[in-house]
Amino acid sequence: MIRRDRELLAHLSAVNARLGEAVVELLDRQDGGELPADGLRALGEHLQRVTTEVLKRAAELDAVVVDASDRPAIPGPRV
Repeated sequence: MIRRDRELLAHLSAVNARLGEAVVELLDRQDGGELPADGLRALGEHLQRVTTEVLKRAAELDAVVVDASDRPAIPGPRV
């Protein structure tokens, strides 16, 4: 696994570890039963940045072109 992917997974792990705390904080900051818009916005923006990082990496991996000359030939169907 390349360093960049390890760092991405470490970041996701850290987000996962803190997500519960963020949810509890939002629950504690309710006003009359409603969640605080600013807190929801901050959490949503943070999660969106993380999601963008993950999707960007997936797109990069999808765009990788494998050199077919490095692969053994696969015989086609016999007719």
